[in-house]
Amino acid sequence: MMDKVFISWVAAFLAGLFLFLCGIIYIVAKRGRKEENFAKSTLFEFFACWILFIPQVYYNELPDNIFGMKISETLITSLIRTFVVYFGDGYERIEIEGHNKLTFCYTMLMAFVNLAILIFVAGLIIKFFEGPFQKFRIMRRRRKYTYIFSGCNEKTLAIAKSIKKPFSKKIFACAEKEVNAKKKDEISDIKGIIVSETVADIVRRLKNKSKGMEVFLFDETEEENLTQLVEVCEVLEKRNRKMVKVYVELFETPWNLYNEISENRKGSDKLVINFVRSEENFAYNNMLKTSIFENAVYDGESRNIKVLIAGMNGRNQELLKTILYLGQMPGYRLTVMVLDEGQKKNIINRLMPEIYDECNVVGDAIYKLIYKENIKLSSNDLENILEHEYGDFTYAFVNSDDDIKNVSIATRINTYCQRKQRQNYKIQVNLMDKSMCDKWNKTYAEKLDVVGDFESVYDYNFITMSDIERGTMEIHNVRYPKSNPDSPTWVSYSNNEYKRHSVFARTLSFKHKIEIIDKFYNSDYSITQRDSIWKVYEHMRWNVYTRTMGYIKADNSLLENGELPDNIRDGAKVHNDLVVYDELPESEKKKDALILTPEIVKVLKSI
Repeated sequence: MMDKVFISWVAAFLAGLFLFLCGIIYIVAKRGRKEENFAKSTLFEFFACWILFIPQVYYNELPDNIFGMKISETLITSLIRTFVVYFGDGYERIEIEGHNKLTFCYTMLMAFVNLAILIFVAGLIIKFFEGPFQKFRIMRRRRKYTYIFSGCNEKTLAIAKSIKKPFSKKIFACAEKEVNAKKKDEISDIKGIIVSETVADIVRRLKNKSKGMEVFLFDETEEENLTQLVEVCEVLEKRNRKMVKVYVELFETPWNLYNEISENRKGSDKLVINFVRSEENFAYNNMLKTSIFENAVYDGESRNIKVLIAGMNGRNQELLKTILYLGQMPGYRLTVMVLDEGQKKNIINRLMPEIYDECNVVGDAIYKLIYKENIKLSSNDLENILEHEYGDFTYAFVNSDDDIKNVSIATRINTYCQRKQRQNYKIQVNLMDKSMCDKWNKTYAEKLDVVGDFESVYDYNFITMSDIERGTMEIHNVRYPKSNPDSPTWVSYSNNEYKRHSVFARTLSFKHKIEIIDKFYNSDYSITQRDSIWKVYEHMRWNVYTRTMGYIKADNSLLENGELPDNIRDGAKVHNDLVVYDELPESEKKKDALILTPEIVKVLKSI
């Protein structure tokens, strides 16, 4: 009899141990952040504890006779009795007569099982009350620097993950039930907070309590972003004492429709609105890290930059714009060839009506744009163009379709260059998923620079243009010292989107200028002041930049007393300074003369 009893205790111990471990392994494997995971793990532990009680009840607690039958011989009845005992007693010490070691192990297992149940039930309760708990977390930590995101999507999650500011909080304004389990886990990993309130409600609660606030309106549509922007602005115009920066993603909506949204509201000095076009941000950040000048070939008169863009889409279009104005550099001549698999040249002409196929006027612009439509990049068209027309390119950007096709095109271009034993060229290939290149043959892909993956584009520094903005702001403060009461503040200046992006473009250009002066002019930055050609080319850069923004030369009929009113300039997208340098008024020529002082050079080199 004792042998059977001992075997029963051991069997119950092993079964309980198995179920106990199943509960622990399940919660770990599932990362334990869903209500159903806590509930399932709790059930594992409950059944473990139940089974562990069975020998105790079966052998020690049931009477020998009740209702005329021997209960000790009825397993089903003992299971029912065990259920009642467990809920009545919860945990009690187990005694296995004559087996002290088993008694100790059994008792310890019972303790661990009960502890696991308590933990999992607590987790289930916390998850159940997560909404009110998250609101409590907001109020408890409200004096910290705060980042608020409109909804939880791939873009807002990527931005939030890239923010490394310590002692800050990240709040996702969205209905909790609309966020799937995977995203909840990701938010939990970065210690984020999910609430069902709107962005405006959160801003209203925290606007004068947090140390600072940044709001990211990155929903799926522009309409949602702009609707939330209006709501946030209505909240912030009422006694706003803390600085709030709002980033709003746009795709097609013109900036100038909203240029005055903060300027004409109370508390506008505490509100900064930055409209974000992610593809333009990519182009700026990419050109900040990549030089189109390094492989230029000297022909005895000028150094030739030859850019090849494979494919035409929103990203490639923004890169084309950026390269066109960056290429306006003393001593350089720019040629760009675009290989378009469709027929998008008419879109380029509509968006940039005064960007022509070729311009060769010192003081206006110098570039050549070769635009080829209906090119089948998957066919021999690519090799034929390289062999007979454009094999001497110095920089190529490949972004035609999906990742696999982009890699195929880039490697074919690289293969051609290797066969020709070319050395001085650079190829960038755009990949949404950068992980696919982890196992590439390093020798084969030596000349391929992978850019444009999702996590990089929706990175906090990329989206906010923080590095370029910081440098531009410091240069602005050098040019317009705060000691001068007439100096415009950076906040007031940068609230106009055209001005803000225009000075970003200038900063980007001057970043390359100092590198060229370092290389060819022995770091003599005063040459930009002594030699007027640098002022001429700076005007040419501005000319091309403004034309890529869609502006055209103003007709004289629009001028009032020789000047163009701001409302007409912005509304009609015309500018009376889109002329050759010699035709500029002297006052405008002075604006083109950004002198590279030691302070400004130091700022540029820090970017």
